[in-house]
Amino acid sequence: MARRIHPAFHSLILATVMLGCASDGIETSVAFDPLTQFPTQATFLWDSSSSKLPADDRIAALDLGPVIEAAAEAEFAVRGYTLSTTESANYLMSYQVASHSWIGADNSRAVGSLSLLLVEAASGRRVWLGIGRAEINVGLSNDERLAGMRVALAKMLKEFPPNQSR
Repeated sequence: MARRIHPAFHSLILATVMLGCASDGIETSVAFDPLTQFPTQATFLWDSSSSKLPADDRIAALDLGPVIEAAAEAEFAVRGYTLSTTESANYLMSYQVASHSWIGADNSRAVGSLSLLLVEAASGRRVWLGIGRAEINVGLSNDERLAGMRVALAKMLKEFPPNQSR
């Protein structure tokens, strides 16, 4: 089932994607539906059918799915949003990962992008989107990758849940 994004939310996504370089090499941005009231505590389930990793064996070898899920569960839990232990939840969460490589005469690099999407389970509305981007380092252990992912997600979730009263 295709889900539609409210036009104001779509414009907010486009504006925020272009924001912010970080000194730690991790760029993050967020967008949320300004008409949604986010509770201080909620539950979510992973929407595995909507989560996507690149069809690249080199990326598949990094086993990013479990790392992303573990880091997201830990960082969202710090903010009152926990993985549901039942079949129902307030939200569905999914992720998408993309990688882009540049090969040049002077340098080469690979950059990975992670998008986390929170969908209101009852309505199917997309209510929050977080985007992070950083250089890919294939030489990390899973523990190092998890720690780095938590740093990126903590930065992405710095002001989560959104407070519309500002």
